[in-house]
Amino acid sequence: MMSDSLTATGTFNLASRSKRLLGFIVDMAVVFFILLLKYLMASLAMRFYSTFGQMFFQVIDAVLTLLAFGYFLFCDALPKGQSLGKRLFSMSVVGYPYATNCTPFQSFLRNACKMLFSPLDGFLVLFGLRRRLGDMLAKTIVINA
Repeated sequence: MMSDSLTATGTFNLASRSKRLLGFIVDMAVVFFILLLKYLMASLAMRFYSTFGQMFFQVIDAVLTLLAFGYFLFCDALPKGQSLGKRLFSMSVVGYPYATNCTPFQSFLRNACKMLFSPLDGFLVLFGLRRRLGDMLAKTIVINA
């Protein structure tokens, strides 16, 4: 296990903890912005009493909900393994131990763990390979791009 840690730090240019935190904050800002739009659209929908207007806003509500959760769960499967936060801070999610592109399934595994075990998941970044529980499950690592 320790030799894996030494090999990975020599092979991969690991992203720092602070860059990962800043990238996470940006990605959460994107999700919260989408949810804010959802809230604003819901308050706007109250002004429309027609059946068509209500249906239209229900569809918009569902689309924005799916967009927020979709971005949260699959953002690391965007081109080059870069969500908006990772792109801004020059990081990328790649496969581990082989640097392959992050797949949608890997992105889902990484981020579902973040959703379910957030405090524990974030705590694990402080040690060794700086890999979260989600990274270990998805066999990924976050590197400098």
